[in-house]
Amino acid sequence: MGCTSGCVKCLLNIINTLNALVGLSMIAIATIALSKAPLLYIAFLYGLGGLIFVSAILGCCGICQENVCLTVTYAFVLLVQLIISLVGSFGLNFSEKYIEKFAAEEVQRKWEMELVEPGAMDTFQQVYECCGRSGPDDYVDIGRTTLPQSCYPQEDIKMPHFLSGCVQKSSQSFVVLYNYANDTHWVSVAITSLMVIAAFYLVGRFRKQRIRYSY
Repeated sequence: MGCTSGCVKCLLNIINTLNALVGLSMIAIATIALSKAPLLYIAFLYGLGGLIFVSAILGCCGICQENVCLTVTYAFVLLVQLIISLVGSFGLNFSEKYIEKFAAEEVQRKWEMELVEPGAMDTFQQVYECCGRSGPDDYVDIGRTTLPQSCYPQEDIKMPHFLSGCVQKSSQSFVVLYNYANDTHWVSVAITSLMVIAAFYLVGRFRKQRIRYSY
């Protein structure tokens, strides 16, 4: 095994470790965003994140053992991963307006529940530090004489209540989360492209080495 091949092996193992972390981070983001993004997008993050993690483990095993079969499998899994990533990038490229609309619809559903079941908005209001659908005045409009405790920081009514509505605050949060996931995804695409080239290079080197040792 030449110096170049050794460097490629070392580099790929380092990138595999980083790629595994990227895969786990995509799974974590999908879990955090379970109720904050379209279901199709969540499924895409789970599937791609899992594939990235599995391919990283497979790659480490194949490269360390210099196993042609494992490394070939790893290379083709990477290629499939890259294709899925690129297709998903263009097929699931939601705009910020779409994400904001999704957030507004989620808040609207919670608000409609609040009208018949007081307390339905509590979780949203504490998580996003907001009050009401569009603002605290929403409670006045439906005849509530006092604001829910969840409209106050740490539910302490002695402190000033939140002024922003949950549509605004949740929309901002959803967009930030989506942009972070999207940036992570493009980092993964760039890393995977380099790994595909390196993996097929090593497959060729491992085959030549096996042929040489067979004589």
